[in-house]
Amino acid sequence: MIFLEVCLKKTWTVLCKEIRNIFCHPSIYISIFVFSVGSALYFFLGGQFFVPGLGSTDLRFFFNAMPYLFVLIIPALTMGQWEQSALLFDESLPITEGVLVFSKWMAALIASVVILIPGFAVPFFVNIFGNLEVAQVFTGYFGIICFQAAACGLGIFLSILCGSPGVAFLVTSLVLGLMCLIHLVPVYLSVTNWIGELCKQLSFAWHFDAAGKGIIDFRDVFFYAVVTTALLLITTEIIKIKKRGCL
Repeated sequence: MIFLEVCLKKTWTVLCKEIRNIFCHPSIYISIFVFSVGSALYFFLGGQFFVPGLGSTDLRFFFNAMPYLFVLIIPALTMGQWEQSALLFDESLPITEGVLVFSKWMAALIASVVILIPGFAVPFFVNIFGNLEVAQVFTGYFGIICFQAAACGLGIFLSILCGSPGVAFLVTSLVLGLMCLIHLVPVYLSVTNWIGELCKQLSFAWHFDAAGKGIIDFRDVFFYAVVTTALLLITTEIIKIKKRGCL
């Protein structure tokens, strides 16, 4: 019991430090603005909300834009978490590598969830003009948080490999973008059925699609959980290898 309490205190201390670092950086506020404006414009203009006879209270357009907006936002949140100066300080803390990785991942996830908050104005506004499907709002936000968890895990993993924040941002954006678009490969290229199915199963955005439509598919939740856990465990092992001077 005492061991668990000490572990939680250490985790909380590191988590608070990481959150403070993220919210002291201007990128978080730029991300909030970009996400809020981008998702709202895509819904109201792309969904032709104000066009008589065409507008709809279906939030599919609103949620469908989110994974692609986070292709740039998540890398901005995770790119500086493994800077050399910060890493030297982190390694001097009396905590395990797992606690360190978990704290950095949780800080990025909390920041990415905070970015969602201003977007609540869209469902609220839509509800004024029609009957909003509350279940779709719940499933959409639940699904995007699952997406964020996996994306932050990917960002943490790639950042420790790249080291430099600039390189980490570029690489994470490219890889996350690929993981969101890979399900479109069968649409534009002639591939066998099993490759097409594999592309869909690997896609971060494809696994979010059902949630954006108002459906919770626990196979998608399981996918995000497995990917997130695997990335955090691999990142933890990389830190251990780095400490031994083997990488």
